[in-house]
Amino acid sequence: MKLKDLVNKSTYCTVGFIEDLDTFKTLEGYIAYNLLVLKEFKQHIIVTNYREFTPELVTQNSNFWKAIFPECILIDLEINRGHSFGIAVQENAIVEYCKKNNIDWICKASHDVLFNQSILEKDLPQKDFYYLNGIGYGGMAKYGFDLEKIKNEDFYPQTNFYFINTDKIDYLYDRDYVNEIYDYIQGLESYNGKIWEYIEGWTCEDFLKSCVIRNNLSKYHLVPQKTYIKLLEHIKQSQIHDCSHKNIMIEGICHFQYPEQQILVI
Repeated sequence: MKLKDLVNKSTYCTVGFIEDLDTFKTLEGYIAYNLLVLKEFKQHIIVTNYREFTPELVTQNSNFWKAIFPECILIDLEINRGHSFGIAVQENAIVEYCKKNNIDWICKASHDVLFNQSILEKDLPQKDFYYLNGIGYGGMAKYGFDLEKIKNEDFYPQTNFYFINTDKIDYLYDRDYVNEIYDYIQGLESYNGKIWEYIEGWTCEDFLKSCVIRNNLSKYHLVPQKTYIKLLEHIKQSQIHDCSHKNIMIEGICHFQYPEQQILVI
């Protein structure tokens, strides 16, 4: 099948953070770029947290999205738990909503991900989970920079763009465990916001990885092997430690977190 077939049967689920009214100007640019692909999805779910949960921002967010997708589902979160924990709450909200409303296939993304129409023509096998693998310089070092070994063995799915069949999973994050650890860090002095430095394996990518493995999902990497090797070579040469490949366009998909900087096309 083509990726377009998968898109047509999937609900697009995106998460984002609203700093202030100026955020919508940036967001408008992202959506304009993605619009032709976004229109191919059967439904849209928008999960948002805010710097301050105010009626003005919530109303503006609703008006903004409803003007583009009148039937979209808006899930506004009153409390923002910050990096990692805030994303965990957002992603849990998506999965829980989809399970309650019998939505099977979803494309999970974030507001700052770009994708062009070329992705729709990608050939895909029938799988339960389609993803972009994440790895940085430190992750490559663990494999001794053996590119073939990394290509064949490493599995660390990025959370800002993937397709998953929610019918085939039990949960993404254990809500009680997330709450327990969040309460724990409130008692830490000088907490640096990087929970993974306190608890090994506490990253959004690790939770997604565990979900896929725990539920025995069949999976497919959306990046062809030759392109992935080129990406790995660039990461090694440039010593990029961030595993989320920011501002790198890979197979028509880019985590464009820094709009003031250029995009590198792999």
